[in-house]
Amino acid sequence: METTLRAGSASTNITPPLGTRIPGGFRPRYAENVDDELFAKAVVIDNGTTRIAIVTCDLIAIPEKVANAAKARIADRCDIPPAHVMVNATHTHTAVAIADLLGVDEDTEYTEWASLKIADAVELAVWRLKPARVGFASVNEERITFNRRWHMKDGTVRFNPGIENPDLVEPTGTIDPEVAMMFVEADDGTPISAVANFSLHYIGTDNSNALSADYFGHFDRLMRHYLGDTCISLLWNAASGQINNTDFSGQTKWTASGHQQAVKMANVLAGHFIVEKQLMEMHETLDLSGDLATLTFQRKEITAEDLQIAEQVLSVPQGTYDAYETGPFSWVVGEPIPHALVDVYAHECQRLAKLPTQMTAPVQVIRLGEAAIVALPGEVFVETGMNIKAKSDAKPTFLVSLANGYIGYICTDKALTQEGGYETWAAKSSLPAAGTVPTMEALVASLLN
Repeated sequence: METTLRAGSASTNITPPLGTRIPGGFRPRYAENVDDELFAKAVVIDNGTTRIAIVTCDLIAIPEKVANAAKARIADRCDIPPAHVMVNATHTHTAVAIADLLGVDEDTEYTEWASLKIADAVELAVWRLKPARVGFASVNEERITFNRRWHMKDGTVRFNPGIENPDLVEPTGTIDPEVAMMFVEADDGTPISAVANFSLHYIGTDNSNALSADYFGHFDRLMRHYLGDTCISLLWNAASGQINNTDFSGQTKWTASGHQQAVKMANVLAGHFIVEKQLMEMHETLDLSGDLATLTFQRKEITAEDLQIAEQVLSVPQGTYDAYETGPFSWVVGEPIPHALVDVYAHECQRLAKLPTQMTAPVQVIRLGEAAIVALPGEVFVETGMNIKAKSDAKPTFLVSLANGYIGYICTDKALTQEGGYETWAAKSSLPAAGTVPTMEALVASLLN
């Protein structure tokens, strides 16, 4: 006998105190203001036999230990198994040091507290479960995203190379224009949650020292404006490791920046959602399931020579390592690391050398009727996301980056071995070596099937 769906949504405030370290650059920044609060936003869907919980956090990443701590508490208090819980980050660059990222050290007091608040969002959503229906949709939006990695005339590949740089040749690849959507409403039509999935790294704000959820937060507030305060909206970052909102060719010229631009782009997605919501087929019953698997991968190799160079770099004052010219590390392909950042990557060499050479990370698939969520533990390149979706029978397939763990940029083998560039440089924000993507794609295919 089919049981009518129930669903609930809730949010908890996860804004850290002022003075906290902000990651997302190469040097520490410290929160001096709050442009808008950070939240963990949850939606829970129950079909009478299976319960699924999804939590999206206004953070740059979700380390596996934070996700696992939250999932353990959710299992204990809500009786939802870890395989049925997805915890992901939006990737705002104006949040808090949830992990060791480039030149910024983890705020350990915050990470211990954050897992409790993440679990609370799910528990509150469970308390609010009510008869509900769920609908799905997908459209393309090709006008607002661009590949930030470009081939240059000198043969290198560079990220964010400068608008209308005369040395530009062409982007290294395409974009993913799909906006995948899920809408959850109560049986009386009251909105519960609006979920969108789109490939856009982040946009940026007006003050890099002010805490903000970036355009992901603007999307939630806009959807509340359009649909009411009962609607808690989640914006999932799809495979967007090298996709942003800047057209370096100069063909698209934005007149706004910061929050103003973030609001405009959030409105584009919200507008698509409001249109598609009117046309969705709403389901009162859905088969629900969740599967977790373990991705085993090799981290980038740090050689004895790398460590020797790192020690030399860090033994002198910042910026005075004059011997640096065209490397200096074994894992650099193509574009050299800028002189001003050599010490950052020297420190990262030392960090990586302390990690196991073989590492693991979670990969998850959640089924919601004919739709599926593929949750991956890092910043996935757009090609990988499109490959996975092309081979999936689910409609739509939500490709969610930065979920359940964080291993940094998950670069294609071509990027690692032939192109190089910032995303490929060895760091805790770019752990996987060549061979990781084919293994991950095969693992996802096995879960989807």
